[in-house]
Amino acid sequence: MTVVGNRRALSSAEGFDSIFEMVKAATERTLGMHRAGLTLVLGDIPNSVGAYHEMGSNAIVMNRNLLRIVESLSSARAKRNSYVFMILLHEYLHSLGFASDRKVRALTKQIADEFLGRRHMAAEMAVRPLDQFFPDLGKLAAFRDKGEYQTVRKFDSSSTPYIG
Repeated sequence: MTVVGNRRALSSAEGFDSIFEMVKAATERTLGMHRAGLTLVLGDIPNSVGAYHEMGSNAIVMNRNLLRIVESLSSARAKRNSYVFMILLHEYLHSLGFASDRKVRALTKQIADEFLGRRHMAAEMAVRPLDQFFPDLGKLAAFRDKGEYQTVRKFDSSSTPYIG
């Protein structure tokens, strides 16, 4: 698919699974690396953390509260999907063994630039503060820890077709 096609696909994507498929394709194309069998968990974690991957695990934990705030601040699906793409790509790179956040941010930008074109919002989100994209983020981002976690049922489904 072309850069223009990738942009359109991301803008219209519905759900974490389809966005993650793009993350994996972009990473494979740019770095020649792939990992299968990841799980996505939405959790109540401090708002200073967008997501995390514990090295050696098979889970990406995404901040549910920040995701809800981003969804409420943007009526444009393209902007919300860019945020999800950037977060999932960042954590996917950690799952591939890249430990340094500085290196992962640079790789996230590089991969997004190559897959979505230079200066695409997802690439810029990788290296710029999120409040530049969501100016009211600070007003709404008070941390509310309920200690709840939810596993996303359909995620990385191309790697696990036997799970329905």
